[in-house]
Amino acid sequence: MVGVNGTGKTTTTGKLAALYRKPTREHPQGRTVLLCAADTFRAAAIEQLRSWAQRLDLELVANKSGADPAAVAFDAVQAAKSRGRDWVIVDTAGRLHTKGNLMEELQKIRRVIAKIDPSAPHHSLLVVDGSLGGNSIEQARAFHKSFGLTGLIVTKLDGTSRGGAIVAIWRELRLPIVFVGLGEAPEDLQAFSAADYAAAVFGLDAAKP
Repeated sequence: MVGVNGTGKTTTTGKLAALYRKPTREHPQGRTVLLCAADTFRAAAIEQLRSWAQRLDLELVANKSGADPAAVAFDAVQAAKSRGRDWVIVDTAGRLHTKGNLMEELQKIRRVIAKIDPSAPHHSLLVVDGSLGGNSIEQARAFHKSFGLTGLIVTKLDGTSRGGAIVAIWRELRLPIVFVGLGEAPEDLQAFSAADYAAAVFGLDAAKP
């Protein structure tokens, strides 16, 4: 989980874990999830993710504030692999996409976890604030170049924002919008629906053909 400051990465990480924990036809017991607090820059992020882990009864791999985030990510992926967990979700610190040293830190995380599993990370999701408009395109372009994104999660679509920039992001980078955040509750993270999105943007009734 990557992105700039203030997009809601940590909260979205918790919501995503809650979603994966839900029983489905394919996974009647839900899927096993381990959380990784690799945002070691902001102490509150570690405690926030710890709260989600306790709330959902999930394992959490964390270290003290200021620890090497790549080392925390390595420990988490190693623990998830040895314990046979289905998913490990790594929450990273918010960072400006214009700061080269911070983007290099993300690249280090990728290199370190690839030592355990060469195919990891299997998903690299950019969390985008739906109210930011055109700046989201610059963010997506920079993070994709530096880290290799596989999709987007667009947050804060519960207000007046309609996330219009995601159309431009798709047009340029062909990155799928995987989930959208529509509120604060865990169930407010929902799979993206192109039909519902188009209906909201253009004020149409999604139920009509």
